[in-house]
Amino acid sequence: MKPLVRPGDVEEVAVPADAVAMRPLVRAAEHGPDLSLTWVRLSGRHRRLRTDRSTRVYYVLDGEARFTVGEAPPFAATAGDAVVVPRGTPYAFEGEMTYLVVNGPAFREGDDVY
Repeated sequence: MKPLVRPGDVEEVAVPADAVAMRPLVRAAEHGPDLSLTWVRLSGRHRRLRTDRSTRVYYVLDGEARFTVGEAPPFAATAGDAVVVPRGTPYAFEGEMTYLVVNGPAFREGDDVY
């Protein structure tokens, strides 16, 4: 396990269907199953989704996005805000922002349900 992860050393992955480009910084395969951390840039609308395995925390680095989490009214999140999405809760968001997303336990392929 590498204790230091530099974003420039991690390949950027584009996901056009979700209007994002991302760099998975902390991954289960390399750092263990407890949590994951991904740097993401959003430019548009991310599809509505949920994960039944992890709680997610979105930490906004810059920009702004409008979130709809479960049955709560939509709200705006801006730089410095953290948005908590409990496991099993459907949500969606859109805007222009750069953020970090933490999954606990760590994200695994197939966790997202659209």
